[in-house]
Amino acid sequence: MSAFNDLLLGSSVSHFVISLGLVIAIGVALGRVKVCGVSLGAAFVLLAGIAVSHIGMKFPQFLCSDANGAMHFIDPVYTRLIQELGLILFLYAVGLQSGKGFFKTFKKGGLTLNLLAASVVVMDVAIALILYKVSGVDMGTIVGVLSGAVTNTPGLGAAQTIYQEMGSDPSVLASAYAAAYPFGVLGIIFTIIAIRIIFKVDVDSENQSLKAAEEAAASSNADNSQKRESKTPAIIPICVGLLLGVLIGSVPIYVPGIPQPLKLGIAGGALVAAILMSSFGEKLHFPTRLSASALNFLRTMGVCLFLACVGLRAGETFFSTVANGGLLWMGMGAVITVTPLLIAGIVGYAVCKIDYFSLSGVLAGCMTDPPALSYSCGAFKNDKPSVSYAAVNPLSMFLRIVAAQLLIILFA
Repeated sequence: MSAFNDLLLGSSVSHFVISLGLVIAIGVALGRVKVCGVSLGAAFVLLAGIAVSHIGMKFPQFLCSDANGAMHFIDPVYTRLIQELGLILFLYAVGLQSGKGFFKTFKKGGLTLNLLAASVVVMDVAIALILYKVSGVDMGTIVGVLSGAVTNTPGLGAAQTIYQEMGSDPSVLASAYAAAYPFGVLGIIFTIIAIRIIFKVDVDSENQSLKAAEEAAASSNADNSQKRESKTPAIIPICVGLLLGVLIGSVPIYVPGIPQPLKLGIAGGALVAAILMSSFGEKLHFPTRLSASALNFLRTMGVCLFLACVGLRAGETFFSTVANGGLLWMGMGAVITVTPLLIAGIVGYAVCKIDYFSLSGVLAGCMTDPPALSYSCGAFKNDKPSVSYAAVNPLSMFLRIVAAQLLIILFA
């Protein structure tokens, strides 16, 4: 019996695997449940992770001493590895799927999409500054809430580095981030659903129009050779693409006035690398084609691993954080998440005439939020949101990293 308890509540690798499997299985099963014809898909994995971690099934931790001799519990390196690997696999699959249409998007309204995404970033920062002025909450906490509300982990990491260099404790940013993050994920999805309800979008009709347009534009190159490629995945080019993604994500971008160089990060680099590999790989005799089922598997498994790890890491302290002032942080995060997205969504659909599928990808991309993209592709049963997501994600990622650091430098 003790051995069974160790598997469920212990600190072994077996416990870690069981926790991950249980959370993903519960989350995926609940994600298939539809209420009023709407389901949250893989986003339920996050909620399942929080719940399972709260009842005692959490990541194993080890007791280690720091340079001053103080003892601290730390997560083993493989927990962070699995989380980052899941995000990388998801974004790499998205890049491969959307790469062919990425540059075409820029020729057909790509500037509009990026301007709309940038406007969301500006509105988020403006709301954060207003909340800072009226709430009396310190800027470190506000930046943590902002990063969680827009689900931008690289921005949080960059802000924590500068905050620590200024002699402040960066842990407050992480706590505020953890409080705002869950609704950040769900709020983006709810906003996408709200836009659909407001404008009475008929997804089935939109899909039929999209299918007809794709069939009309289908080239004669879709022959049996592509089918043979998709049956035999090019493993070496894919691995080279992931390596390229690490290199791209690690390139420092120096901005005057900011002491730390900015980076896209490994996940952002993987997305850019996949777009480049998908667009130019065949021309360089470096095919990267995967079958649709293989890409869907990578995308779904990647986002499930990522959300399961986030939920299990956050669940242990989530409810205590909420009970001890975290409700205010969650409320501020909800305002930061929903308000700009609703404005941008209404303007994008009614004024800019962006189709609903592309708009969903823009809303997910400007918030650098893979779960919202996963929801959109799954709910709409097409990959068009991936193209617009990939079109706006790099710029949005860069702007959010810069914004988080500037808020700390100027107001903390």
